[in-house]
Amino acid sequence: MLTTDSRVRLTTAFAAAVAVTTGLTGGGAVAAAAQAAAGCRADYAISSQWQGGFGAAVTVTNLGSPVNSWQVAWTFAGDERITQLWNGSAAQSGAQVSVTNASWNGVVASGGTISFGFNATSGTGSVTPSAFTLNGVACTGSATEPPPAGGALVDNNFPVTREAAYGDNRYTVFRPSNPQAVGGPMPVLVFGNGACAHTNNSEVTRALTVIASKGVVVVDTGSADGSANGVPSGSPIPSLLTGAITWAEREQNRSGAPLSQRLDLTKVATAGHSCGGLEALVAGQDSRVSAVVSLDSGLFADGSFGYSRAELARLHSPVLFLAGGPSDIAYDNTRANYDLVTVPAVLAVHPQAGHVGFITGSQLTDGMTTVVQFLDMVLNGNGTARSYILDPSGLASRYPWTVSKKNF
Repeated sequence: MLTTDSRVRLTTAFAAAVAVTTGLTGGGAVAAAAQAAAGCRADYAISSQWQGGFGAAVTVTNLGSPVNSWQVAWTFAGDERITQLWNGSAAQSGAQVSVTNASWNGVVASGGTISFGFNATSGTGSVTPSAFTLNGVACTGSATEPPPAGGALVDNNFPVTREAAYGDNRYTVFRPSNPQAVGGPMPVLVFGNGACAHTNNSEVTRALTVIASKGVVVVDTGSADGSANGVPSGSPIPSLLTGAITWAEREQNRSGAPLSQRLDLTKVATAGHSCGGLEALVAGQDSRVSAVVSLDSGLFADGSFGYSRAELARLHSPVLFLAGGPSDIAYDNTRANYDLVTVPAVLAVHPQAGHVGFITGSQLTDGMTTVVQFLDMVLNGNGTARSYILDPSGLASRYPWTVSKKNF
């Protein structure tokens, strides 16, 4: 149990773009973002304790460039549950907590501080959280400049092997044919198919081959030959995507496997198209996930398919929403989901893509390029990819795209 002077200081180097948070208004373009240094320090102190509960104070110092809104997040180690919080708004799912600014304290200058306090219940006493983030940036007490431009994933073009997942007929793997040629550990993307097709993934083969050719290992739901694998199709099964992450973890350590020690399991993303996007949004809550991509998808207001929009509050990592414009049957859901998420998010709209253009149509290359650039930005901190996604001179300048963003 912590004493009243218990305190944690956490620091990291991180490069990020800081942007003005904007609302979505008809899919219009957003305000400019600037490349900036980022970093923070977090201080956590128990201010009082009583039987079954405690009070705590959190102070976060912004060591990077000024921000216009903030979200501080951490994970409790035990059964702590916040019951009251001041100077912000709290959301908690299990042990994961996020606190967002109030209407009057969102702007924080470089060197400025964020302070809030809370009361919480706990049957076992509070343990100091081991890590905090500010707007997705790990707080480790230092700040660095943005990473240099160049070395973007989109510049790669590796031959791709499509194969059955070893020992698990539920999945198909798309990977660079020669992992050694990539030159380093590869990020992992787990993907859910449109219509929640859990056997046949032929519709997404072209799109996922593009992603894999850039040096990403993709694990997709469905058997490689379309054979029965005991998994029903038509409804979301998010555990298939989290199971795909677990498969990758096993493969990383399987002696003689092509991907043995070739994966970077600190860089994992979920993604999916249409019904598969629902799987990605729910599976994205897994603590192993660092990025989420929703293609022509979004959770329904009425909780259709068994998952309500309350799931969005449980996301903890940046999200990319791709939408095909008014002719996309998921367009309204996509925009509504973007509005509701509290994590850093991007909404990119191509009004000619419709519901399947990014997967099977003439917008496939543009769509998959955007996905790869987003993954490179979030997972690798690549400066060139960040400019492409967030700067007005990037994707937003390419007709007929419109881009909205928030919390970056």
